[in-house]
Amino acid sequence: MKTIKHQLEIHCSQEEVFDLTQNYSKRLDWDPYLVEAYLLEGEKHAAIGIKSLCKNHSGLAMVTQYISFNRPHVAAVTMIKGPWLLKKFSGAWNVKYLSKNHSMLVFTYHFDLKGGFIGKLFLPFVVSKFSKDMKARLVAIKSYIEFV
Repeated sequence: MKTIKHQLEIHCSQEEVFDLTQNYSKRLDWDPYLVEAYLLEGEKHAAIGIKSLCKNHSGLAMVTQYISFNRPHVAAVTMIKGPWLLKKFSGAWNVKYLSKNHSMLVFTYHFDLKGGFIGKLFLPFVVSKFSKDMKARLVAIKSYIEFV
């Protein structure tokens, strides 16, 4: 599996950062990658076992299920259904305490591509695209929290 990880310091409490990353009613207020994001099956709050759907600007959608939820430290999901190129995918938001009003937000993806040789050819593009999008999302949540 390929792993991509990016992090950014945010001037905000660990709890507030964590809660915003997992609040689907506010997700589209700050997340520039998504056009849809919601919990499935009528759920109102993220927790282990809860499923979510996220759809990006390209129209690609992914259904995930929470496999870890430890407020205010980490929330992680694994893909149940996703874009044709992804064989496996999991992602995590880790929020590290730095001080009362200062946190480190770490965004991690683990994934495998389908297609054998073709998938290997696409890997550099996918890594670059995921990396760019992850960085943009981190900057966006930082801006939302610190400047709004």
